[in-house]
Amino acid sequence: MYAFRAAHAAKDATKKLDLRDRGERVIAGRRASAGSLVTEAVLRREVARDLEALLNTINLNSTQRLDDVPHVADSILNFGIPDIVHRSIDEKGVDDIVAELEAAFRRFEPRLAGHTVKVRRDRTVGIDELKVRFYVAAEITMSPENVPVEFVADVEVDSGKIVLSRV
Repeated sequence: MYAFRAAHAAKDATKKLDLRDRGERVIAGRRASAGSLVTEAVLRREVARDLEALLNTINLNSTQRLDDVPHVADSILNFGIPDIVHRSIDEKGVDDIVAELEAAFRRFEPRLAGHTVKVRRDRTVGIDELKVRFYVAAEITMSPENVPVEFVADVEVDSGKIVLSRV
């Protein structure tokens, strides 16, 4: 997705690129330069953006039973997390969100090393704040070695919206 987002930010589609070699048009990559390499900071930002989109998408299994079609339950058709808007702050079911978030990250974010994904609930956030907070720690798969990342995921209980911020 980064290539598309970078092209959009650079207004790449509005730039005319007409390279010719002896009259024949040359189809050239627009990002063939070394400047197009994805840095660690850019990768962190892109992963955070995609994780926030994942967290704010309600999966298909929340509206339709997928027990009879396990291949659909494990596919991109079931992208997102279970609907959490109907859970209250003090409900025990909120603790189940930890496992649901970990499963969604492992299933739908291949840039995270699955075995490193850890989510834990922050119980220090008071009920009066009307939100539930989770800490997410993982490693982004990179070469030569993985890069650790940490995020805070705040769930606004009244709307179900999840805001992701870096620690």
